[in-house]
Amino acid sequence: MTGANGQSTLFPVALEAGLAMLGGGDVITAFRGGDLRGHFWPAAPRVANEVAILCPGFTEFCEKHGATCRALHERGYDVLVIDWPGQGRSGHFGRDPLAVHVDDFSDYLAAMDAVLAAAGLDQRDCLLMGHSMGGHLALRLAEHYAGGVKAVILSAPMILPPVTPAFAVRMMAGLLCHLGWARSYPPFHRTPPLSAMRQFQHGNVLTSWQPGYEAQFLWMDDAPTLRRSGPTIGWVAAAYASCAATTMNPNWMRRITVPVLALTAADERVVDKSATDQMLPFLPSLEHHELACARHEIMQETPEILATAWAHIDGFLARL
Repeated sequence: MTGANGQSTLFPVALEAGLAMLGGGDVITAFRGGDLRGHFWPAAPRVANEVAILCPGFTEFCEKHGATCRALHERGYDVLVIDWPGQGRSGHFGRDPLAVHVDDFSDYLAAMDAVLAAAGLDQRDCLLMGHSMGGHLALRLAEHYAGGVKAVILSAPMILPPVTPAFAVRMMAGLLCHLGWARSYPPFHRTPPLSAMRQFQHGNVLTSWQPGYEAQFLWMDDAPTLRRSGPTIGWVAAAYASCAATTMNPNWMRRITVPVLALTAADERVVDKSATDQMLPFLPSLEHHELACARHEIMQETPEILATAWAHIDGFLARL
């Protein structure tokens, strides 16, 4: 177990920069021949009956969501966050160590099953909160754990990845997988150097707030192996297949009957905004707020935008 003091030791650069450290400790379990990492931060004393499960986005790791975990913990929730298979400290499955690979998005659901069981949380009611790809997976988990999920909070959810038309992407990715490229980067992919990626550009697609943009790279200064960059062809095929079957399927969306709060960004350029706007209304118990001036990383945005986001979240939780 690695608690807050251990986090401070592991991440001195992030600590010096004032980034929120995770409390609690790691939960490590075996999964598909490797280690799978979750992080559990129990409330003491617990004043909520549910555990808040935080689902990170593509390429992300537990520490990046430290501030969100802390905010949920301060609201009385036990908090669990996961390094999805192939991300953070949960191994590498692509041919390139920076590539994110998964054979099928059902593997992510199985990974959450394994972490919850290892943490002794598999019989607990839960609140799901997911960002981007994690938002897509939070909706899938709401179906997967039907009856145990009390509500879902979405931050810039991936209803569909950005490259369209989707049928053409699926056809090309399927062909390349058939030719043995599933664990490889797409043709012509180039991984930018970290030194270039960490330079804040005012027109970036993630966040308009420079400290929020730079924070993710401070964690990597302490732990370079946390970095991931780009999907494999197999991940692309799996992502589009999952979206086609679930979040782009009106009948499937109508089956998610628990209350859902969706926070979306007005300046969204990472996931397909038109698909998000089209499909969210099929959720039967939806509360949707589009945040003016926000970009994709809503929870890493300016203090003003972040305060608005938490005001919506607190109102939603109070109404539950």
